[in-house]
Amino acid sequence: MRFTKPVYPGTEIYIRFTCKEKLPQDLKDEQDIPKGIVKWLVEIFDDTEEPTVGIGTILTMVAL
Repeated sequence: MRFTKPVYPGTEIYIRFTCKEKLPQDLKDEQDIPKGIVKWLVEIFDDTEEPTVGIGTILTMVAL
């Protein structure tokens, strides 16, 4: 995560996740469960809801 402007104590923040990409993974063996990686764009807004105060990317592994 990268903060683009200061966020002070007591400030309310809002977070928006946007799915940017889904990548299936190959099975390692016949007992492996189907899974993949989801890449999320994360945007953080303060109570003014103007330009973002933070931005980043999160990767999660999910069962398919």
